Amino acid sequence: MVHTVSTGPRFRRRVDANHAEIRQLFRGCGCTVLDTSNLGGKVGDLIIQYRDTSTRNYTLMTHLIETKANVKKKLTDSQIGNPLKLIRIDCRADVFSLLNKKDWEAE
Repeated sequence: MVHTVSTGPRFRRRVDANHAEIRQLFRGCGCTVLDTSNLGGKVGDLIIQYRDTSTRNYTLMTHLIETKANVKKKLTDSQIGNPLKLIRIDCRADVFSLLNKKDWEAE
C-alpha cells in the first residue's frame, strides 16, 4: 500500500512579488535553496539549508520558508496548522536576521 501526504488544498498557485528576490538572496548568502512554491498548501515556498558558522561545529540548518510580499498578508490555515515550523520572510532584512548575517547593501 502506498501512503501519500497531502500538501493541502489544490488552489491556483501564485508566488508573492518578492519570491524570486528572496530566493536569489538566500542563494547569494551561500544557502542551498529548493523552491517548493509549486507544491502549494502546507509546504511553504522554499526549503533552505546552510552551515551555521556561529556554532563551533558548523551545524547544518534547514528551514521551511514562506515568503510574503506584504506584512498585512496572513498565513493560510493550512500553513498555520503545519506540524513543521514555517518561517515567514517578508523582506531582505528578514533573510539577514534569520542567517545572523550583516546586509552588505546596508553598509
